[in-house]
Amino acid sequence: MSGFTTTGATIIKSPEALPPGLACWRSFTQWLGGLGIVVFFIAFLPTTGMAAYRLFEVEVPGPVSERLRPRVAATARVLLQIYVILTVLEFVLLYLGGMSAFESLCHTFSTISTGGFSTRSSSVAAYQNLYIEVIITVFMFLGACNFVLYYYLGKGDFRPIIGNPELRFFVGLLSLTMLLVSLSLYFHGDPFFCALRKTSFQVISVATTTGFTTEDYDAWPDFCRFLLVLMMLTGGCAGSTASGIKNVRLMLLIKSVGRELLRLITPRVVKHVKLYGESVEEEVISNTFGFFFLYVSLFGRFSLMLTAFGRDITTAFGAVAACMGNVGPGLGEVGPSLNYAGLSIIEKWILIFCMLLGRLEVYSVILVFLYWRR
Repeated sequence: MSGFTTTGATIIKSPEALPPGLACWRSFTQWLGGLGIVVFFIAFLPTTGMAAYRLFEVEVPGPVSERLRPRVAATARVLLQIYVILTVLEFVLLYLGGMSAFESLCHTFSTISTGGFSTRSSSVAAYQNLYIEVIITVFMFLGACNFVLYYYLGKGDFRPIIGNPELRFFVGLLSLTMLLVSLSLYFHGDPFFCALRKTSFQVISVATTTGFTTEDYDAWPDFCRFLLVLMMLTGGCAGSTASGIKNVRLMLLIKSVGRELLRLITPRVVKHVKLYGESVEEEVISNTFGFFFLYVSLFGRFSLMLTAFGRDITTAFGAVAACMGNVGPGLGEVGPSLNYAGLSIIEKWILIFCMLLGRLEVYSVILVFLYWRR
């Protein structure tokens, strides 16, 4: 479908209407933002001192930031090299699977960055190709894992990977969600392996905050849709290209709540919250609780704003969860088979702000508005 012009503006009604150069640039901007333009600047500009490390901590978020090299710039270059290697590998595999070079490049940029822009209106569903689905599923997952682990993988050191608690938690959460959604679809009439194929792609796409679609999951049972919204909010791992609260923060919250429950039973006990085999400082725990409270409260407030404009609760929750998680497709009026075109200008600006908050780690955006004069 071609675009049409109104009041001097061109409205693009489908990705197919975009010129190839613009479509490629659109996906390339996601690739640039995936690992973070900040990391690129640190890698190529000779910045030193605490300012560089603070930028690195913001771009590689989570309670613990791990530096692979003594200098931040050296660490950023290592991460960039890993990012490029994964990009080239996926491009080759998609091209071998029957995609054109142009579509392979665009989807590679959008997959490894967990961005989700496609060259087709129906996203990955347009190809109806199991091989392509599997490759994209694998690289969506790889993009949502901590990139530090790939450094150890390149060195042949598997112990930090196998013993990484966040990775195990992430894989366990994905597996449980896929099983529950598959069983729900199975009990609603889908053959189990057909349901598993649908679920595997969609759960990983949503959980990694990529947003590619092969199914209209808004037509699934409410149980499945609720689980998908939760996965939108959770997101991927710290140090990945994914958005969301991050699994390491969720782990820290669960451990902290467990400690508080233990204190209620045995007030005299002294127990430290441990992560990666080390005790976590109370300041980090407090910061994590603050982040979680702020994230959830903003989610509730923005959802309330959308309902004030007449949106039903499903659409409001789905839209805000999808935008704060940078997923893309939500639920209801902004589900996978629809888009955000029907929202008012004010609603779109609210959701644009939600996207900035989710992609730039809430605190960063708020600090910009509070201290921009400095």
